[in-house]
Amino acid sequence: MEASQQPYLSVVIPVFNEEENLLELHARLATTLDQAGYTWEVIYTDDGSRDRSWELLTRLHEQDPDRVRLVRFNRNFGQHMAVFAGFERVRGEVVLTLDADLQNPPEELPKLVAKLEEGYDVVSGWRQSRQDSVLRKLPSYVVNRITSRVVGVDMKDYGCMLRAYRREIVDAMNACQETSSFIPALANTFARDVVEIPVDHSERLAGTSKYGFMRLIRLNFDLMTGFSVLPIQLVSLLGSLVALVGLAF
Repeated sequence: MEASQQPYLSVVIPVFNEEENLLELHARLATTLDQAGYTWEVIYTDDGSRDRSWELLTRLHEQDPDRVRLVRFNRNFGQHMAVFAGFERVRGEVVLTLDADLQNPPEELPKLVAKLEEGYDVVSGWRQSRQDSVLRKLPSYVVNRITSRVVGVDMKDYGCMLRAYRREIVDAMNACQETSSFIPALANTFARDVVEIPVDHSERLAGTSKYGFMRLIRLNFDLMTGFSVLPIQLVSLLGSLVALVGLAF
């Protein structure tokens, strides 16, 4: 596309079995961005949905083919792989992400864009009044603390999908050939100026959460192996101890 035709904003939304939320999500998203006066596109990645999500997404694309773009996975690869698929296809100068479950209100996106335009590379949402159970909040707190230590950028809410990135940060992430990666942590390793701002968080009114305890454990493992030399150091230390014991024997 010519530069004059390219949208200013690209919104990337991973979708997995969200048929009950999609139409309302898109209506609110389009209204919010149109009223804010932005040119925009949205890229929905269907992450192997087994309900009517793809059918509804196809309908949205047919109604607005220039601004609604679709990616479809043959099976469920996980939220971060779905986001990366959208990142590879963005055309805007500013890239935004949010979940499809309406717990991330699309009305918060202009707030992120305005903050990014102050000169930041990455703007992350912080769910101050998080509408989740304690069983979700406690593991997330642990992951947030570990991530802050590993990445070296202290943030209260690495798990919030309401985020804004400058295009060059997204391009840098696309250049990484990792099969599994925690996008907020990866972005913060490339960004010079990162800021966290409070955003609203709503209760899930339809569908079920796709991020259970085991996914958080796997995410934590990816962090420790992908962003820290600690595992290598531990294995090296263990090998040295075994060698010393063998020598002493």
